[in-house]
Amino acid sequence: MRRKITLAWRNLWRNKKRTFITLASVTFAVVVATMMRGLQLGTYDKMLDDAIKSTTGHVALMDKLYWDDKTLLNSMEFSSGLEATLNADSRIDFWVPQLMSGVLVSSGPHTLGVLVQGVDPEVQDKQIGLADKIIAGEYLNDEDQAVLIGKELSQFLRMSVGDTLVLLGQGYMGVTAAAKYPIKGIFDHPMAEFNKRMIFLPLATAQYLFFMEGRLTNVNLVLKDNAETTDIQTYYESKMDTTLLEARGWRSMNREILSGIESDNFFGKIMISILYMVIGFGLFGTILMMTMERKKEFSIMIAIGMRRTKLLTQVILESIMIAGLGALAGLMISFPVVYFYYLNPIPVPEESAEMYRQMNMEPILQISIKPDYMLLQFAIVLGVSIVASIIPLNNILKFNIVDIIRGRQ
Repeated sequence: MRRKITLAWRNLWRNKKRTFITLASVTFAVVVATMMRGLQLGTYDKMLDDAIKSTTGHVALMDKLYWDDKTLLNSMEFSSGLEATLNADSRIDFWVPQLMSGVLVSSGPHTLGVLVQGVDPEVQDKQIGLADKIIAGEYLNDEDQAVLIGKELSQFLRMSVGDTLVLLGQGYMGVTAAAKYPIKGIFDHPMAEFNKRMIFLPLATAQYLFFMEGRLTNVNLVLKDNAETTDIQTYYESKMDTTLLEARGWRSMNREILSGIESDNFFGKIMISILYMVIGFGLFGTILMMTMERKKEFSIMIAIGMRRTKLLTQVILESIMIAGLGALAGLMISFPVVYFYYLNPIPVPEESAEMYRQMNMEPILQISIKPDYMLLQFAIVLGVSIVASIIPLNNILKFNIVDIIRGRQ
């Protein structure tokens, strides 16, 4: 085998210019495919991570009717036993108790429908880093009788820190929920819906406002390992009365996002396939030329006793070697670039950033550093090189060695 490899290596460099051009084309294709695929997968991961950590969690505990009809009537009683179970579960990174309801918010002549979210301030900061996004005033604590509002909402209402906000909505069992709260802080979140229509209250204050003492709309569980979602979901369903409550997985709560990802992923694969088809034709041309230029050499080798199958093995080895070298060079070039942009995500230009915010995504381009899709590019190139060898190899099997040696072909 060592002799075959040595011979294949020497044969590659019999025409240095052609070999360099082929290597460059394969290298370029692998670099482009790796960057494209890494950016795609990184964007998908970022999109899902934002949706899971900021809104739904990996698993959400809620009333069976709440997901389809998000009203306070479909809230759940949050028992001390369930709280103890959650605190003792080492598989959970953190869990988020939530109370959410729509209200009218008013300031003088300005009125708008918004979503009030009662939260544990410490947990909420861990979930979306809200404390770092405060641009005016201060962050909440558990005892506050005050609110946080988004930058765009404050501009619409023409209000600033210290001004009093009037909330009017419907509490549990149809009771009127109305109160006035001072604005303690204003935040600027990259997701548009947070800035425009979200108000945060300490959980105890929100429960008092909506007459929901001891009740929550949902509890979101953010796990340490996404792979444990199904096990966690099954575990908590076994702990609850499933005639009243359910544990819902993140996939069922993010179907629109997953559908969009599947559609985009399909077209992304088509683009990469086209790129590799072009490279495949380039490899085919190179191998075909190598074969036809050496057909007299091959014919003489067959005439003196070399079996055609060994000759085919030699040609396949040469094609795999040139493709493998190009793919390896491509991975070596692309990995430092991928790693750099993994550590330093690319900010989306301001003219396109608003579109990301409207989709509740942070306007950055995250690239994936998972090794599997990089190794897949290497495997695809090797596969393409073998497929591109089929017709040239078939020509070797059909050589008329007598006519070729005599110069008739």
